[in-house]
Amino acid sequence: MAKAEKWYKKRYFDEIIFFSAIFILTMLPDFIKPVSMMYLVKNLVFLVLLYGQAILHRYFIFPFLMNRQYLRYFVSGILFIVLGAGLLLAVDYYWVDPDYYRAADVILFKDFLYNVVLCSISIAAFLSLFLIRNYSKELEKKNKAQLMLSEMNIKYLHAQLNPHFFFNMLNNLYGVSLAEPSRTPELILKLSDLMRYQLENVNKNIVNLKEELSFIRNYIAMEKERVGKRCLIEYNFEDKKMEAHNYQIAPLVLITLVENAFKHSLTTEREWFVKIVIQFENGVLRMSVHNSMQDQSLKTSSTGIGLLNIRKRLELLYSGHYMLDIIEEGEEYQTNLVLSLKHYNYE
Repeated sequence: MAKAEKWYKKRYFDEIIFFSAIFILTMLPDFIKPVSMMYLVKNLVFLVLLYGQAILHRYFIFPFLMNRQYLRYFVSGILFIVLGAGLLLAVDYYWVDPDYYRAADVILFKDFLYNVVLCSISIAAFLSLFLIRNYSKELEKKNKAQLMLSEMNIKYLHAQLNPHFFFNMLNNLYGVSLAEPSRTPELILKLSDLMRYQLENVNKNIVNLKEELSFIRNYIAMEKERVGKRCLIEYNFEDKKMEAHNYQIAPLVLITLVENAFKHSLTTEREWFVKIVIQFENGVLRMSVHNSMQDQSLKTSSTGIGLLNIRKRLELLYSGHYMLDIIEEGEEYQTNLVLSLKHYNYE
């Protein structure tokens, strides 16, 4: 069901405010001195006629300009202004201020030109309001459309990332079951905890930062159980002000970097290592992941979906407030992420 437009955003509300402002500004000098009710009514009627011809111009003449019928717009616009000025002069002459026109020195043509200027100004003012309002609505529609597209992209990426994570974890479990089958039940329980966290947060756009970091710690603990004897694994988390529980983060952003470090660091020719340092202070998270380069002979085919998704999600969610650097130096692979969580809108 379409959401009803709020009353203060409706077109008639803008026009009432605009008309009231013009009337008050027009009558402000007269409010200084006592005036009769009839005087106010006459001026109000005159202003209604002036404003009305601007509205009629908007609905019947302005479309010619929008359709690029410039000659028709120019001719009909001039005629419409002349007719409007003539009507205002007639109302003024016979009803609003007939005493003024009984004076011998009054030049009707001069007053007619004055009304032409009034009509032109009112049309210009009303069309300006109309164009500004339309531009604002189009901009709002564009922003809503972009937001909807971003949300759809995020959900799509999230849907891709969950199976990707489980696929890697099951591969890990399969490897342990072949090498050390006695440890398989214990690892199944740990995997169950990891999967439970995943399933509980599958439909969430954000999760608590402290819980996400606990999830990462559990994942690293499981990797230590699997390859800890062969791989040097270091993990350090610093939160000096103990403020991580006050912030939230998009799920599966950090774990992807950790996953890739373990998946692509295996080597038999050099030291196999994975070092992860996470620091959090004043709403800014800094994550540095160092891992050994994988041997060419051990490289397996990779979809690259992990890093591709994390780049897209960071750009969608934290555009302008993150930095992701991936560096290859000699026999070491470095991934550095700086993420400002204080700028993210969680509404």
